[in-house]
Amino acid sequence: MDVQIECRCPGHHGQDTITFFDRLDFRRATVIAKAIMFVDATDPVARSAEVLAILSEFYILYGIQSWTIVGPDRRLLDVNAESVRSELLESGHPDIGLLVEKADELYQEQILLPLVKRVASSSPPTPTDELTSPTPLSSQPKAPRPSKRSSTSASLTDVTGATSSSLDGVSNSSQSSESAA
Repeated sequence: MDVQIECRCPGHHGQDTITFFDRLDFRRATVIAKAIMFVDATDPVARSAEVLAILSEFYILYGIQSWTIVGPDRRLLDVNAESVRSELLESGHPDIGLLVEKADELYQEQILLPLVKRVASSSPPTPTDELTSPTPLSSQPKAPRPSKRSSTSASLTDVTGATSSSLDGVSNSSQSSESAA
């Protein structure tokens, strides 16, 4: 895949072309996948965004097949990690976002999806082997019906008086003024 970017060489000729490999070879793909293993998993700051940024960086480092970028001497620069870093990643190139987007688009299925599948398959098992789908209403046991309310409206303490416990564990009963009358 070819991507056109702004040219920043002396004698500015308009645009440069970056050509990405259509598919990464085994070595390149493995280097990118293994780079994720060096993210400190115990570090609370290392989040998904950092992992994705590392992937994007390595897609650019290992995914560029060729380019038309020339150095100050007007000679075509070799495509290697040093020149990719200096010309694109560390220089603040205005089109780096476009390159990252295109590289992610090209390589995420080859690199990211197998990593996600590996993580998903290594997840701890669920606590139950039973299905967790809701039971159809027809097969659910019927809930017990609440008992009918009593027609008596007075509570037991209205009739017998309040009961309190003393410190020695003996209960005292006193009739309320209404029940005494």
